[in-house]
Amino acid sequence: MVKRTNIRPRFWAIGWLLVLSWSITSCQQREPDVTPDKPLTWFDYFAKALDDSLKTKNIGYGFVILEKGEVRASGRGGLKSRTTEPEGEKPFTLNTKLHLASMSKTITAMAFLHLAAEKGIKTTDKIEPYLPPGWAKGPNIDQLTFRDLMTHRSGMVGLGNNCANGAYAENTWWGLKRLVEKGVKTANRGSYCYQNANFGLFRVLIPGLLGYAFTGNDAVDDPQTQQRYLDYVRKTVFEKVGITDAIASQPPGDPTYAYTYPIAGTVGWNPGDFTNTVGAYGWYLTPTEAGKLFATVFSTDDQHILTTAWKDTLRTNRLAHFSGMAGSDPIRYHDGWWYLKLNQYQGVRTIWMTFPNDVTAVLVVNALHGTRGFFPSDDGTDIVPYLGRAYTQARLRKTGRKQPGTVTLEHPEPH
Repeated sequence: MVKRTNIRPRFWAIGWLLVLSWSITSCQQREPDVTPDKPLTWFDYFAKALDDSLKTKNIGYGFVILEKGEVRASGRGGLKSRTTEPEGEKPFTLNTKLHLASMSKTITAMAFLHLAAEKGIKTTDKIEPYLPPGWAKGPNIDQLTFRDLMTHRSGMVGLGNNCANGAYAENTWWGLKRLVEKGVKTANRGSYCYQNANFGLFRVLIPGLLGYAFTGNDAVDDPQTQQRYLDYVRKTVFEKVGITDAIASQPPGDPTYAYTYPIAGTVGWNPGDFTNTVGAYGWYLTPTEAGKLFATVFSTDDQHILTTAWKDTLRTNRLAHFSGMAGSDPIRYHDGWWYLKLNQYQGVRTIWMTFPNDVTAVLVVNALHGTRGFFPSDDGTDIVPYLGRAYTQARLRKTGRKQPGTVTLEHPEPH
């Protein structure tokens, strides 16, 4: 008879020793891959201040923060298209094309200044020689300068005779023609009055400066000037920073819709095609593209679009942009606002802003507050002070200030 020995405890002991040995060896092998988290930079805090608020709103958004033209931080979230749309649900990314609205004014100014450098034109030159010869010229049109247009001091008050900005129709060929025929009152000359048509006219003036021979046939001159303006801006502005597909309409089959905030479950609004009114608004870019463009011109030494001297002209005269203060720091900016209002507002809110030390930020959202019609904030803060406030909050971490600085603006109304 063979005596049985209980060997199970021995096997358990050996097994635990093997497991322990393997664990120690395994940890020792993985140890070189364990590194401390990378310390957060000031740019990370800036981005966090933006993202923490935006990501809870269920809206489409994208932003980039650049230093000397290099992206240091970014963020994006929400949807460009929801289940209510034929395209279905699609995410909003940093490569989503969005209507920039009035940020387009600064782009038009860049193109004009590039052309002025080529042609030896000054911003104080009169615009009248470059308007269609067949257009009737009303009072004081012969006195208007390019700078008057780019600073909204031409005296144009729109066909409605007020400074509540002009209607969409005023920026068509026929609308611009009527405004020129109406002219401006002497009393209005030199006074600030924000009007899209001041920049809409550049869609006609740039082709005139390029030597386009106006035929006097509106049906011919309108599409011809549209195409010449589009081609020139693409060639002298967008392509200089590597943007090869800038358009004045939604990407074919891939629109970014505009919504209301808070979500109402309604179908989104497609802003559509601005080819026949582009100039004051109408360009579609991604957050990445817009950041690269505005940072290149305002925050780098790159001279492919504008020379240093022409950049100084742009800044010194505040052409197609505004100034302000974020705390004790000077800022430059131009915001954009485009909307449809039925029962509630639907639209987009956009902005580029520059800060000291060659920092540029671009922020875009595809929703408006349903009742206020401005940036979709819960406390009534619009997009310009919102971005400025995020900057000052980030500055707290760098300077140790107790309170973020107040944001003060040259022209606080939406543009």
